[in-house]
Amino acid sequence: MTYVETSCTIELAGQTFEAGGAVVTPDAIVAYLGPARVLTDWHAQRIGTYRIVSSWTTPRSTVSERMHQVEAVVDGVTYTGRSAGLGMIFKGKRKSTPRSWATP
Repeated sequence: MTYVETSCTIELAGQTFEAGGAVVTPDAIVAYLGPARVLTDWHAQRIGTYRIVSSWTTPRSTVSERMHQVEAVVDGVTYTGRSAGLGMIFKGKRKSTPRSWATP
């Protein structure tokens, strides 16, 4: 699957803000962690699933108190990477050996 999300802008107090949105390629991914292990694009549309495999504290971070190691599956391809948590961006790379939990 190759997916590039567009039209990721919002207007707030007369200013326009734009996000990069989700991008999925055979080798890398940028997406968002949604509730109930649902991986989403910027518009909260489901594009796959994920699970947190480990996490640790980040005491000096201004974004989140925890960082998470995440495995995500999109169209049968498993990616591994990091995220600051629910609603936050997930950046990952294709995993060479998918885990058994990775079901469509």
